[in-house]
Amino acid sequence: MRGDAVDEVLQRLPYSWTADEAERVGQRFRESRPAVPKRLVKRLWQYWVRMSPDEPLFGNAEDDLALLLHARALGLEVPGGDPGPEGGPIAQCARRAVEAAECGPLFPAPPAWGPKAALAPQVRAALPSSLPRAWVAGDEQGPVEVLVVGEGIPEIRQQVVQAALTTCLRVNGLSDPDSGDFVGDHIGVGLIRVTAGLSGTQASPDIPSVFRARSVTVADGAASTARGALRDFVGLLRSLAEETGLVEVVDIAYADLVTYAQGLRALADRAAGETDRAFLRAPRAEDGGPVSLQPYLRTVRGHGASLGVEFSPDLFTTDAYVRVEQAHQRVLSQRLTMDARLRLDQLKTEIEQLTADLEAFNRANTAERRALWPATVLLVERFDEPTGRTIRLTEPEERETEQYYKVNVPQLISMREKWARRMGELVEQLETAVHRPHAPARQVAAGRFLDAALRGVVPDESPATERAFRAWCKEVAPMLRFEWRCALRRHGIAPEDVFTPHSVLISRYLPPAGEDPALLFSHPYTLVDPARSAVLADAERAVLVVRDATDHAAPAPAGATGPAAEALWDDLVELAERPRVEEEFSRRFLEALRAQPEGIARRMIEALQPAGPAAGEEDAIEVALRTAERHTSLGEGMDRALTAMRNEAFLTARECLDGIHTAPQWQARVWLLRAIVECRAARLESREIPGLLGHQMPGTPDAALRALDEAGSADEEFTRAWLETLPEAGLDKGIRRLFQGLPRARASCKGDQLNKVSPEREYAVWLFRRAVENARLARQLDEAGEELAEHQEAVDAALAKLGRALEEILLGPYVGGSRGAAEELFEVLSGQEPPRYGRVAGR
Repeated sequence: MRGDAVDEVLQRLPYSWTADEAERVGQRFRESRPAVPKRLVKRLWQYWVRMSPDEPLFGNAEDDLALLLHARALGLEVPGGDPGPEGGPIAQCARRAVEAAECGPLFPAPPAWGPKAALAPQVRAALPSSLPRAWVAGDEQGPVEVLVVGEGIPEIRQQVVQAALTTCLRVNGLSDPDSGDFVGDHIGVGLIRVTAGLSGTQASPDIPSVFRARSVTVADGAASTARGALRDFVGLLRSLAEETGLVEVVDIAYADLVTYAQGLRALADRAAGETDRAFLRAPRAEDGGPVSLQPYLRTVRGHGASLGVEFSPDLFTTDAYVRVEQAHQRVLSQRLTMDARLRLDQLKTEIEQLTADLEAFNRANTAERRALWPATVLLVERFDEPTGRTIRLTEPEERETEQYYKVNVPQLISMREKWARRMGELVEQLETAVHRPHAPARQVAAGRFLDAALRGVVPDESPATERAFRAWCKEVAPMLRFEWRCALRRHGIAPEDVFTPHSVLISRYLPPAGEDPALLFSHPYTLVDPARSAVLADAERAVLVVRDATDHAAPAPAGATGPAAEALWDDLVELAERPRVEEEFSRRFLEALRAQPEGIARRMIEALQPAGPAAGEEDAIEVALRTAERHTSLGEGMDRALTAMRNEAFLTARECLDGIHTAPQWQARVWLLRAIVECRAARLESREIPGLLGHQMPGTPDAALRALDEAGSADEEFTRAWLETLPEAGLDKGIRRLFQGLPRARASCKGDQLNKVSPEREYAVWLFRRAVENARLARQLDEAGEELAEHQEAVDAALAKLGRALEEILLGPYVGGSRGAAEELFEVLSGQEPPRYGRVAGR
């Protein structure tokens, strides 16, 4: 029966098949394994369950078990691992499906990566390492590829994974469609590989290695942009290395990497040609060499250059996997694109506001400028050009208005325009990558989860992704393991020679595009370190075998071995007292850490930990804090009241103003701001307030009129001048003038001679308390954010969960830099931007 005849049989329901037709369909299943399409599996499984459940379908235990595993992996209804006392062939296959020898893990359990492993000199690259190491391969034009090995701690891991995914999508948004549709990047658990590709006349080596660029991955005109995207990623890794010490970056020459890969290929070819000999490439400790990711090359003729298995891409069409992919894209790809869009929109809004302000100032004559603009401008923020973000200043700065509009504002507009163009390109590249027919974002996600399922690790993304992944992995992992065992058995390869602690599975998944069918290939790769790895090429093994220290890693003994931490520490203390022993001390200190990391670290913390303050010192700090609160209550109170008014928290705004205790010359400004708060609390429009207050027209709230009377009593001249210019200046400029010239925090901290508190001490205590409060509020917001659902949540429900944390961050007495982020979050949740009064962007 020809292939098209089998397709005709599959179009009919299984109960109408003849025995001969069923045999032909079964033969197609055998020939297609392991890349059996879902349609074939579904029909054959229905035939077995309904037509002959009391006897084996194939008469072959391997094929019977394979059908059951494929049916389960493709989302069909299959008996579980404990089918009960039934003794039929289907029940027997279900019991075999949970046996370790058939479907158990292929990879050894990952070693526990503790402090001894992190300090061990025997390993430079390990997948579970808490210290990620990045190898940047470059040429004369810049970086070509980046390989990051190690999971890292969660805070570092999150930044690196997001940056790697952004880089991958950007580069693939620029890719040349004629260069091929497969995405060569891999963003897995413990291993990330991203490439910018080669362009022009340069050619990549003819080796089946994932650590290489395609011949042309990006169009010639976009090559520099792709390199630029990779440079951004490398820049993040370098900054993490410099700022935290929790990442290491090593630069290597791309040519050296190509040479080493070609040497491995030559070694495998030589073993395949001389079957009576085995060749060993021993570690070269004196020459570090480039750590790279290499395929498991075959050492026999006639089976291809590298080891690999083709699976059915229908594995990625099941409901279980769709839930995994949706959770993943929501957390990473979609969020990255949305963040880029929001930043672009924010930059455009700021450019429009600054441009309108500058044009209004330039149109005004000298008299109008004197009447509508104050003499100086209070700067509360600055635009950070390297990061493209607005940063709130610790304390405001004053600039002459003329200088501000002639120098500062044009510079601010220019910097924001540069970043707007950059963010516009980023949004376009991300959108292109996500919506291309070959779907780079889906390819990267598929490779990430297929590798994790086989290795038995869980990607650290979100609780929803983890739950969905575990459910999908439970269905698909047994089939993947079983088919890999069968494939290795057919090739005469021992599983332990391929699946090691330093191996990963790199997938080549191509979604269906038009009339082109989907494809899925899986290839094992291994980390190779010339200084630490031994490579064996033996025709009898049928594949290159790589061994390093992680193959022999064992948990650290519970009992202490070697010198005690106390003795090692005492020796270090004695050595530190001697002159000119810096190099010896560094060597001995590292040796002590490797021998007793926990004990030495504990003693080091004890030595560096400052002693707690005495009772008298605590009282002095408390006095300094109370003094600082009194001296800074004016600026902080008005700032918090203004923020509360923006967010329509009018009761809170009143409380903030009531708590201000200041000199009489500043009290008038407090009362004038109170009048504005009362008008907004009465739901008056912002455009109506200047006229009502300036002329004290009918309709002005009684509470606002009382506030104006109090302001006049405190400073009649300032109040009269402010009210006269308010109708023409408008509410925005009127509020700016209220904040103009307010004492800064540094100047407000004047000390307290009676209690022996110096101005410097008062200011230092105030800054420290602010830093502590900011850290506390950041943790509180993070904890509140964890209560949000992974799916879309109603705005009122989200605000209810985040409300207390947001209120403290927006209105707390010690808030600072985190306020801007909190306001942005509030805008996203509420779907609208609150009115801005008196906010002047800084430098």
